[in-house]
Amino acid sequence: MIKSSNCTSLMKTFSGKTAVITGAASGLGRSFAIHLANAGANLALCDVNMDGLEETRGLIGENKLCVSLHRVDVSEQVQMEKFAVDVLAEHSTIDLLINNAGICYRPMRFEETTQAQFERMLAINFWGTFNGIRAFVPHLKTRPEAGILNVASLAGLVGLYGHSAYSISKSALKGMTEALQAELSGTNVHVMIAYPGGVRTNLIRNAPNVPPEERGVSHDLFTKLSFLDADRTTARILRALRRGRYRSIIGLDSKMILIVRKWIPQAYPAIAREFFRHASFKPEDK
Repeated sequence: MIKSSNCTSLMKTFSGKTAVITGAASGLGRSFAIHLANAGANLALCDVNMDGLEETRGLIGENKLCVSLHRVDVSEQVQMEKFAVDVLAEHSTIDLLINNAGICYRPMRFEETTQAQFERMLAINFWGTFNGIRAFVPHLKTRPEAGILNVASLAGLVGLYGHSAYSISKSALKGMTEALQAELSGTNVHVMIAYPGGVRTNLIRNAPNVPPEERGVSHDLFTKLSFLDADRTTARILRALRRGRYRSIIGLDSKMILIVRKWIPQAYPAIAREFFRHASFKPEDK
């Protein structure tokens, strides 16, 4: 069983609670599941990849927790509504919703991105989170204390070269989250958003626009340019949630880019172009 590096402090908040995690078959979603299980939380995990969910459950190990697995496409409202009903039937209560499911394309410019690709990105990254909140908020509001964690990205704070669709989806998530924070302030439901920089996950390996024969190379190139690992990233995000923070910006890359944009805004577009245009994660970059 993989141990969480922040288990002791998390147990004060999450032990005995029920957490719903979308996109839990790999990456940050899997890491959230492991941390929360080590903290004593019961889990309802969903993804379209059931094999990956089974692997996540195997990494959690044998314990007395209730861990349920659900095949759900978060972009489908009806599936998410049924997911909420199924979770309540199995767990009785819901205390924490982590909207983590998301996709990213291998970098391509705005003109190269098709209408269908824009729509698919928004369907999962934004509407998937929207569907989760719609489905679970009524139940969260019945709990003595509850939380919603939306996982965004640096792209939710700054538009990234080659990632117009991804940036739009995460920026929309930022706006919705901040509106919810205002609307739910003073209630029992705390809402937080996380903005991690590059994390070493399968985000590019699973990108829909990467041919199967290039997935390994693209993944290796992406991870070489990623400053964060999933375990430490999720530990920091959960620690911020436990402390009642409203947002968490994680990663040296995120902080450096925000500083550059703040202090030399006129030069930022050109700097961002030079920095990101060499990171296409294609075999020729190798």
